[in-house]
Amino acid sequence: MNEMKNKVYSIILLAVLATALQGCKKWEEYNTNPYGVTNEMLAADFNDVGAYFPTIQQGIYNNTCLWAWEMQTAQNLTADTWCGYMMAPTPFQNNINPATLFLIRGWVSGMWDLTYRDVMSPIFTSIESRAEDYPHFYAVAQILRAVAMIRVSDSYGPVVYSKYGTSATGASFDTQEEAYNHVFEELDAAKAALKKFMSDYPGAKPFQPFDLLLGGDFEKWVRFANSVQLRAAMRLVKVKPALARQKAEAAVADGVLEEGTVSVVGKGWVHPLSTLGTDWNDCCMNAVMESIMGGYDDPRLPKYFKEAQDKSLGAKYKGIRMGIKIDVKDTYVGHSFPNFGGGDPGLIMSSAEVWFLRAEGALRGWSNMGGSAQSLYEKGVQTSFGQWGAGDAAGYLASDKVPADYVDPKNPENSIAAKNTVSPKWIESASNEEKLQKIIIQKWIATYPDGMEAWSEQRRTGYPALFPVMVNESQGVFKNDDNVKRMTFPEGFEYNNQMAEAVQKLGGADNGNTRLWWDTGGPNF
Repeated sequence: MNEMKNKVYSIILLAVLATALQGCKKWEEYNTNPYGVTNEMLAADFNDVGAYFPTIQQGIYNNTCLWAWEMQTAQNLTADTWCGYMMAPTPFQNNINPATLFLIRGWVSGMWDLTYRDVMSPIFTSIESRAEDYPHFYAVAQILRAVAMIRVSDSYGPVVYSKYGTSATGASFDTQEEAYNHVFEELDAAKAALKKFMSDYPGAKPFQPFDLLLGGDFEKWVRFANSVQLRAAMRLVKVKPALARQKAEAAVADGVLEEGTVSVVGKGWVHPLSTLGTDWNDCCMNAVMESIMGGYDDPRLPKYFKEAQDKSLGAKYKGIRMGIKIDVKDTYVGHSFPNFGGGDPGLIMSSAEVWFLRAEGALRGWSNMGGSAQSLYEKGVQTSFGQWGAGDAAGYLASDKVPADYVDPKNPENSIAAKNTVSPKWIESASNEEKLQKIIIQKWIATYPDGMEAWSEQRRTGYPALFPVMVNESQGVFKNDDNVKRMTFPEGFEYNNQMAEAVQKLGGADNGNTRLWWDTGGPNF
């Protein structure tokens, strides 16, 4: 009997001890600052989540594996070409390629496939699951995810974003409007978490060893997040003008980038345009770039491009018109290559772009942009000149020079009159449309070489005007003077039942001439 009692008492004691121990665990959980640094965290030096960030940051540029061909098909032969920055001298696919308005599905799949592989997947599987332990790291991941998904949505339209990972097939799409709303939500949450961390731990930089963009400075990350919010807000001016103004004014009030750039550098980074240009001879200046920067006698031109190797061209810097007949690579390969070395940083966002965004906001009558449209426009030009070491911008800003006609000495039938007519000089008496054209063209110059952003803004505003193609291989999808409005959905969609939902959310045919939600094609004012 006593033995039975002892067993019962022992069981009760063990239960009490277990409860007490569990209470200790709960006490530790309840009384540990989730933003703090535990001994376990210090032992790991945050590598259990931080080690994924270099891949994610390079992934935004589609250059994670440092194989230039990935970025080449995902962006360089598509958006970089369609925005008027670059043009390949190589007649890829017998000259039937995106430059001649034929969207090769395997190529245009790259932006989608690489971003989900290198950005969305590691954030979801390895960082989001640790958000409670590392809220400040997850906040950075949210900003990076927002940047990446803007690029993907602006390429295709509907995306798998807010419901990513909730479906076995992955077929759970946001419309583009829903995606943009989620971008704003993510940015707000990220900014709040980073501000909380900085308040609790002034001067701490736990993210510094993993940061290829901003040196682990969370204050800069907050400014970057606000700048991304301003960029996203401006995209919505024609479809959601009140929301665009609200988000833009809030971003500027909270603090945006005013100097420097957000660029990928370090950890073995090799700039893909160095490989595509100088190494492979597959990337040259576009004729639109030659027309505008050459006509302006822009001091940044030699910073952007190398002198043409073919001295018979009659110009130091020579571009190739998009959508022309190219029989052999030798015809145009002597034109100007991008002027990048392997170690040069990969631009994601510049403070010059932010000044131009603020200039457009002021032109639209938004409050707290920090100056007049003219003063902010001129600040953008000056900032871009400083970024590229191009000297004083005063003379340039006083210039009445306009874009030049394009001359093709190899095939004169490709020559064409300039399509853009405004000068760098601000004219206060000009119409708002002409002022916007000046702002966007200068932002287009300053955004180089980020062809994804330049392509989006060209579609939104129509500036700069592009040259029509001479060879149209679109099989009736485009007219010669049409520009590509989106990429077609990836080729795998047909095989995993994603296509029907994606097209339904798009609201139009899955071809390159269907406008995105924010691309109304209507007037800017």
